[in-house]
Amino acid sequence: MELPVVKPSLVTLAGDFFTTYRFSIGPVLGSGMSGEVVLATSLLSSKHKRAVKILSLLTADGGARNKKLFDREVSILRGLSHPHVIKHSISVRCPEYLAICTHYCPNGTLTSKLDTMTPELCNKYFIQLTCAVRYLNDIQRIIHCDIKPDNIFINENNDPVLGDFGISMSTFGGTKRYRAPELKCRMFVDPCKVDVYSLGVVLWCMMFQSKPTSDTVYECLDDVDMLMAAPEPQGWCLANSSLQKPVTLCWISLF
Repeated sequence: MELPVVKPSLVTLAGDFFTTYRFSIGPVLGSGMSGEVVLATSLLSSKHKRAVKILSLLTADGGARNKKLFDREVSILRGLSHPHVIKHSISVRCPEYLAICTHYCPNGTLTSKLDTMTPELCNKYFIQLTCAVRYLNDIQRIIHCDIKPDNIFINENNDPVLGDFGISMSTFGGTKRYRAPELKCRMFVDPCKVDVYSLGVVLWCMMFQSKPTSDTVYECLDDVDMLMAAPEPQGWCLANSSLQKPVTLCWISLF
């Protein structure tokens, strides 16, 4: 059986996803608290590949937590359509696990590109990612909550694609060094600004070709020498919009 090209995009199987849809299970592409992602290659055509997140149902709680994560992520992915947001193919309930199948981006994650990042590529990626975040926040009213280089994939056209919506809409989720500082105080936070702050940290990573070295990346704004070394216009965006101290985050005016 081949993957359906039309709805339903959520099905229940009596057997195994990979056997039913004739996929071989390749290497693990990544893992996190919401599941493991593996490469699936079609047995009918080796050029047809997908990324499949697997959430086990054989857990101590009987899969209850993973069922909630699965339902939330699937409900979000099914309604999204943007060139820089991961494309959902199909999601499947199997007897022992749940599977979320998305398009596969063959050029790795943004993390793998940091060492060779150029100012031109940084500018391109940042604009494309900002478009994706604006689409999610302003049009879909969805908060990603975990924007970071490991969750940004590079597709076959060398464009960034934002993926992994496993903790989307969870205000207090996210990876520590990419989280807005307001969240530490449990104070009122505009959810959209949480994503904007994380996007600012990603900009910092691309500009300085490194993952953040501190939980308070916004303090780099106090380092005049660092900002002077930053290329324009990215340096201006970093200083004026993205990484502001608590609670003064604002949208980036690039449009």
